[in-house]
Amino acid sequence: MSNRFVIRKRIESDSAALAEIFRRSIREVASRDYRPTQIEAWVRFAESSTAWEDRMRARQVWVAVDDGQPIGFIQFDPPDHIDLTYVHPEHQRQGVATALLSVLEVAARAKGVTVLYVEASITSRPFFAAQGFQTVAPQIVTANGQEFLNYRMAKRLGSVGV
Repeated sequence: MSNRFVIRKRIESDSAALAEIFRRSIREVASRDYRPTQIEAWVRFAESSTAWEDRMRARQVWVAVDDGQPIGFIQFDPPDHIDLTYVHPEHQRQGVATALLSVLEVAARAKGVTVLYVEASITSRPFFAAQGFQTVAPQIVTANGQEFLNYRMAKRLGSVGV
C-alpha cells in the first residue's frame, strides 16, 4: 500500500467496499469501547444492501482511495450534519479521516454552513475533538435493540479564506 490516497465522490460500485470498511472499523476499532452485543447491533446496519445503498444515495459521500481501493469515507447529510465517518482498520492514523473531514468542511462552507454537527461514538470523540469540535451533550441512542452512548458535537466553521 502506498500510504498515498486521493479523495473523490462516491460511485455506485463503492457500496460493498464501504460496507466492509464500516463493519471492519466497528468490529476491529470501536470494539474496544462497546460491548459485543452493541457491536453486532451496530454492524447490522450495513447488512441490508438496499437500506445501505439508499442511505449512500441520500447523502453526499466522499471516499478516500488508495491504489484503486476505498480505504475510508465520510457522509454529509445537509444542511449541517456529518453522518458517517469510517476508516479501514489498516489505514488508521494515516490522515485519512482528517483529509475526508477537510473536504466535507470545504463543501459545507461553500453551502453557507456555519456550524457542523456530528454524533460521535466514544471511539471517534477524540478525533473530532482534535479537529475543533466541542461536545454539546452526551446522549444515549438506540439501534437494533441496543443502547449506545455517543456525543453530540459541534464545530463553528470560519469563512473561506479565514
